[in-house]
Amino acid sequence: MIVRVKDLSYRYPGAERPALSGVTFEVKKGELFLLAGETGSGKSTLISVLCGLIPGEAGGEFSGQVEVLGHRWPVPPEALYPEVSVVFQSPAEQLIADKVFSEVAFGLENLEFSPEKIKEKVAKALESVGLFGFEDRELSTLSGGERQRVAIAAALAPEPKLLLLDEPLAQLDPKAAQSIMALLQKIVARGITVILAEHRLNFALPAVNRLCFLEKGKVKFLGKTKDFKPPERKLKTFKPQKIGSPLLEVKELYFGYPQRPLIFSGLNFTFYEGERVALLGPNGSGKSTFLHLLAGLLKPVKGKIIYRGKPERERLLVSLLLQDPDLMLIKERVRAELAFAPQNLGLSWKITEKRLDETARRLNISALLDRVPFSLSRGQRLRVALGSLLTGEPKILLLDEPTTAQDFENASRLLEDLQAELVIFSTHDEDLARTLASRILRFKEGKIKEERP
Repeated sequence: MIVRVKDLSYRYPGAERPALSGVTFEVKKGELFLLAGETGSGKSTLISVLCGLIPGEAGGEFSGQVEVLGHRWPVPPEALYPEVSVVFQSPAEQLIADKVFSEVAFGLENLEFSPEKIKEKVAKALESVGLFGFEDRELSTLSGGERQRVAIAAALAPEPKLLLLDEPLAQLDPKAAQSIMALLQKIVARGITVILAEHRLNFALPAVNRLCFLEKGKVKFLGKTKDFKPPERKLKTFKPQKIGSPLLEVKELYFGYPQRPLIFSGLNFTFYEGERVALLGPNGSGKSTFLHLLAGLLKPVKGKIIYRGKPERERLLVSLLLQDPDLMLIKERVRAELAFAPQNLGLSWKITEKRLDETARRLNISALLDRVPFSLSRGQRLRVALGSLLTGEPKILLLDEPTTAQDFENASRLLEDLQAELVIFSTHDEDLARTLASRILRFKEGKIKEERP
């Protein structure tokens, strides 16, 4: 066995309940093994254990037996590398270089390979992930799917025996997600063992033979995929109470980044009070750019964005949830994150506390209020970041991939209960978009097509 885990339990410092409790499973050599479960079920914690980050510097209460490639826990991460490589939840958290070659070569340079060997291994790793000839490309020019492949190439370059991936499909459109799963099957065919933590089961399940399904840190199911029954998707269809007056207008908008072709040309849209609008489209189609323009973080080359009939201002009406929640987390405790907006608005502590408690309950993060934000899973951090906006009670809420790293139940709950007068959100989930939106804008190659669910 490559991996043996027996009766593993772990509690983060300050946490009320264990993140993992009595977890037991084994993984064979050359297996593509799935760790599944809802947001906060313990998947990311388990990946952190298997790569040596826990217990390590994380501290907390650790018990049970863990053995990976003959190493018995506790083991520092550097003792496992390069036999064990890991790709974390967001490529942005892991990619540090400007160009693809430098990124993939980074680990090899630390292992002191010769320049000739590094060049050879980088080329081999890029070819294995379908990025042959990408060495000189800048990471900033790549799509989300391409950046994920670069992260996997960097992990594969030192030729590990075990590859760990934490939610690699979270930010990808359906085509890119299917492509990554096909890539992982090819990697396993080469004899490398792969352990994949993932909640997008519609893409992951067809590619694996065995899985471990976690629920609140405990093993709910361990066995073959054919014997597993995925949780049902339950959705309440969104029915707007009333479509009111225009809140946000886009008039003859043109936009492009410096020294690049225009992304948008002559856009005209009106968004009304009471609407919930979904933005659909592949990675790199302009959804995030559009939201950043609406929020005022980017300036159009030409045209206007009008808020309640007033050009360019009343920005306090508008709040934007960024695609990367970590860019929004600035406090040492979740409670302080949620209290920041109302306190900044000069509201009393009584009102602040009321908003804080209501928002935490609605987003299912009440048990996390005394936790350090960066000890949480990515899905939980995203809900904390959203909560920090909701306690300020914005009129217009713009959400960039709010369902990233969320299981279906949490994603639907998150979108169902929003109280803003206008909600515009981007997503890769067609089912969520069609059920929870009153209107859909589909992005493709700079064009935006309007649809009704």
